[in-house]
Amino acid sequence: MDEVLHRIFNELTFLRENMATKDDIAAMDKRISHIEQTMATKDDIVAVSKRIEHIEHTMATKEDVVALKEDIQSLESRVSHIEQTMATKEDVAALKEDIRALEGRVNRIEQTMATKEDVADIPFIKQAVMETLEAINEIPAMKQTLAEALRKLDDVIASQARQELVLQSLAFRSLEQENEIRALKAK
Repeated sequence: MDEVLHRIFNELTFLRENMATKDDIAAMDKRISHIEQTMATKDDIVAVSKRIEHIEHTMATKEDVVALKEDIQSLESRVSHIEQTMATKEDVAALKEDIRALEGRVNRIEQTMATKEDVADIPFIKQAVMETLEAINEIPAMKQTLAEALRKLDDVIASQARQELVLQSLAFRSLEQENEIRALKAK
């Protein structure tokens, strides 16, 4: 019987040492509640994963930014070249003034030119008339050359206007992309 009592006593001691008290259970309950409140669920992890994938798909990479910078530099060099080689409004105005001056000179030549009878009588006048006629014969070619130059200048002006629109569009797009990049960085 002593042995049975001793065994019962040992089991009771073991139970006391290993069993949980109400305080232990309350503490465990608090820990479980804390874990439940702060722990991420599978849905939370899936939502975060989707957000990360969205950011990865929409975010500009360093390569994208480098490519954009290269495109901008290329456009800037093209614009500089255009600015250096294109005719300005002042150039067109100067050409128009030159044409008017030439037309005035032609009119004066036509008004002061000698008649056939005058030329037949005076050999020096005849020579002057021949030289004048040669000059007059060159005028239509000059007019045609000047007209072609004016057409080319008009084409250049129209092309310049289109290029200005393209440059404005590119600048606007560049600003939009910079804002998008800032917005993504801010997130």
